[in-house]
Amino acid sequence: MRHFVIAIATVLAWNALPGAALAQSLTGNVGSAGISPGDRSAEVRAGMDNEGNLASRIHYDQALTGWYQVRAIAAFERPDGGDTEFSGLTLENWFQWSEENKDGSGFNGGLRFAYTLSDEGEADEAAVRMTLTDKFAQGWEWRANLIFETETGGGREEGVGLETRLQLSRAVDLTWLGTPDWRFGGEMFSEYGITDNIRGFKDQAHQAGPVFKAEWGNGIYLQTALRAGLTDGADDWMAKIFIGRTL
Repeated sequence: MRHFVIAIATVLAWNALPGAALAQSLTGNVGSAGISPGDRSAEVRAGMDNEGNLASRIHYDQALTGWYQVRAIAAFERPDGGDTEFSGLTLENWFQWSEENKDGSGFNGGLRFAYTLSDEGEADEAAVRMTLTDKFAQGWEWRANLIFETETGGGREEGVGLETRLQLSRAVDLTWLGTPDWRFGGEMFSEYGITDNIRGFKDQAHQAGPVFKAEWGNGIYLQTALRAGLTDGADDWMAKIFIGRTL
């Protein structure tokens, strides 16, 4: 049943991808593929780039089964010197199709399907994301995301945008601020352009930098990161912070 639902959702999502536009995410994450039944969480994210543009998001997640989860996101943005404005409401459907075994073999694999109802005057957006995660070698974890995103509706730009996100982190032997559960690593965000017209490397948007994560026994968790631009098509730098709590 699980694989049948995922297959149907994949077909429907691909049929909904007529056009796309790229914009570097100030609040994006290298997402996990893991889902646990009954999990709930709320999260606030904020990010800023070198030009002073701010973006923020409020998340609510609810796992309905051990392989299906939903997420609602309210997004806001504030251009440098401007006012904070609501930018869109996103609904995501998560599916987990592979789960890492208790002995550490295998990996977690998932698919996410998102649709963003943008503020008036902007095109809506649809996205499909494949997520892979794996914990290995006593505290190490890698994550990889492949994302296809598009604009839909009136005023859309044609094409499908291609993006990848990579993250490698390791548990750190550190007790600080009341928790021993810290992770440190690095991540890389890459945007290549439209699938039928991939840009030259220097015109693509590649950023990389360090990432820190922490969790507390009361369910609160934290993630913060810095990324620097590696190519001409990328912002010079950005910073982000996420704060959430499992409910």
